[in-house]
Amino acid sequence: MKLDKNWQAAFDIIQSLERAGYEAVIVGGAVRDYLRGQLANDVDIATSALPEEVKTVFSRTADVGIAHGTVLVIHPLSPVEVTTYRTEGTYADHRRPDEVHFVRSLEEDLKRRDFTINAMAMRGSKKIVDLYGGQSDLSAEIIRAVGNATSRFSEDALRMLRAIRFSAQLGFAIEEETFKAIRKQALDISFIAKERIKVEFDKVWISKNAHKAIRYVIETSLVEYLPGDFSKQAEHWSTFESFGNPVNGWAFLILLQQDENAVQLLNTFNCSNKEKKYVKQVLQAYQTRTTTGWTVKDYFEYDLPVLEIANDFAKKFHHSNDDLNSSEIARKKNALVIQSRSEIVVNGRDLIEWSGEKSGPWLKIVIDKMVDEILSNNLVNDRQQIKDWFLNEYPR
Repeated sequence: MKLDKNWQAAFDIIQSLERAGYEAVIVGGAVRDYLRGQLANDVDIATSALPEEVKTVFSRTADVGIAHGTVLVIHPLSPVEVTTYRTEGTYADHRRPDEVHFVRSLEEDLKRRDFTINAMAMRGSKKIVDLYGGQSDLSAEIIRAVGNATSRFSEDALRMLRAIRFSAQLGFAIEEETFKAIRKQALDISFIAKERIKVEFDKVWISKNAHKAIRYVIETSLVEYLPGDFSKQAEHWSTFESFGNPVNGWAFLILLQQDENAVQLLNTFNCSNKEKKYVKQVLQAYQTRTTTGWTVKDYFEYDLPVLEIANDFAKKFHHSNDDLNSSEIARKKNALVIQSRSEIVVNGRDLIEWSGEKSGPWLKIVIDKMVDEILSNNLVNDRQQIKDWFLNEYPR
């Protein structure tokens, strides 16, 4: 497998640290994915060198997480995060350690990690350090906590959801004792900030096994401590596809709630305004698609991705046999006389000038009517013709 510039940079940094007398290894998901025949975009290094020692080895660095031992080494090929081996203290908030202790032992560093498949390291020689059976669990396609699962989840409750997320991403099963520990500690997920939970679900939605994740959320009882009702119509998740957009997962979840107030979940999970607008448009487009059907105005008002996912949802829930598909939707949208209001050759200032009236809510009403007339081919998008229509035909 040919290594990209991220890996080349990492091996160069390891070599430099070793020359300076320190131990250094690639750790975490990068090693896991390498063993699965994939190259991760993020390649992280752990080292016996203290942050100050790392900074003496390299001429260009940045303190990106110095309190937790992380220094960004700015390599010509790619920047790489280098973190000192560490152990962690208690987790009063069920998420972050109250304190970290830098150590010189790789073994001590690896045993604090979450799952065996993430607790492997790779030396500069590409030799794998596997103290907890990560390679075996990779082969068996199992998500297993490092050491005592209850302890791992007591330290960081988000790990319970991470186990489920990895299961969805990799298609792996959660090992029995790890599963039992999640059930036992499920209540602790309520201590985790909702935006952190959202990040995990964003990754679930774009995986190929969102249905598996939902099943685990229900079976582990996490569902009882998460906002909303992830168990509502859960069988439909087997048909869900995000098309690479995690926001489609939030739209699908809210659609399954069958509750007009369910959209408030977007606020609960701290979705961005852009995400909230997108979801609301998908739900509106879905509602129209399944009731009256889309008009020319709908094809104009909604962006293509909104129309495509709303149509996908409609076909899943209503088993529509019509021939409306993504290609046909794109064809109909591209066939519109105008694609946006900015293409109209007149604007509000023109209407004010022609009417002699002050600006006000009437402008939006006129422009909306103008758009309708242009889209219906009753009015040509021409300045003089629009002026004549406004002065002589529009009921003022």
